[in-house]
Amino acid sequence: MEFLDIIWLGKPVWMWLGFMGVVALLLTLDLGVLHKDQREIGVRESLMLSAGYIALGLGFGGWV
Repeated sequence: MEFLDIIWLGKPVWMWLGFMGVVALLLTLDLGVLHKDQREIGVRESLMLSAGYIALGLGFGGWV
């Protein structure tokens, strides 16, 4: 498991794999669970979703 400790772009590989896993999980949640019905969303819902994803991204950036 020495591969996970290799530094890539300034961070260990395990952090990058964790990030990619979180992104894949969020995409699955967003596209597969939250929005499986095709409908037009309103401005309020769009802004709330955007704010949530931006907050998650900023939180992850602060953690890294």
